[in-house]
Amino acid sequence: MWQRLRRASFWLGMYTAMVMAFIIYLPILLLIVFSFNDSKIMSLPWNGFTLRWYRIAFSREDLLHALFNSLWVAAVVTAVSLVLGIMAANGMAKYRYRGRSLFTGYIAIPVVMPWLLLGISLLLFFNVIKVPLSLFTVILSHISFDVPLVAVIVAARLHQFDPTLEEAARDLGAGPIETFRLVTLPIIAPAIVAAGIFAFSWSFDAFVVTHFVIGSQVTFPIWVWSALRYPKNLPVINAVSSIIVVVEILIVYLGERLRRGEGGGVLRSND
Repeated sequence: MWQRLRRASFWLGMYTAMVMAFIIYLPILLLIVFSFNDSKIMSLPWNGFTLRWYRIAFSREDLLHALFNSLWVAAVVTAVSLVLGIMAANGMAKYRYRGRSLFTGYIAIPVVMPWLLLGISLLLFFNVIKVPLSLFTVILSHISFDVPLVAVIVAARLHQFDPTLEEAARDLGAGPIETFRLVTLPIIAPAIVAAGIFAFSWSFDAFVVTHFVIGSQVTFPIWVWSALRYPKNLPVINAVSSIIVVVEILIVYLGERLRRGEGGGVLRSND
């Protein structure tokens, strides 16, 4: 019976891996492959290898400006969201008080709220308080859904945290800041790394909310949406998207290496 269960688990895992490869990774691979195709049309037969689309992409000032805006917004949003999200996660997971469930639901609602509804509500809000639409309103809007994301990820880690470790640090004379820096932070570091990667990615890729609150400015998703109306821009979009995919894979890889390093350090310190 156990052998049948193991065999069923193996084939179920293989089926899941094949479905993911076909639905998720094959389109990404095709995107990268056709970014080197010497043709404006994404179709076979292959017309020859070229780096022309990459050279054109790096010579487009409008594209580079949009990329800079997206990177700058995502960096600011990630930094602010990590600070506020870690504070919210502590309130969600570490402390016992009346209304904690209500506070947790209050923090988590934006994660499950449709982004179309969130974008419309934020647009109405900025119009009511007379704040002109700009990258500043984009940053505020992205913080509104990145902070809950960070809070949920870090809180999940804090729920597994042993509070006696902090008590031991305080008994040894460590203050609140030292206790957090020397005890709590190394343990929740993997969750913080994961939350930072997700927060940056969500902010960089956000289109629906950004479309409502950006005004006359342009970020990379907005530029792509506008450029897709002209078929001649498709190879350039493929080239830039390929670069972004590779960079995001490297970020995830480095984050995983850092997470394993932090985890190993904690295990060694506990031993």
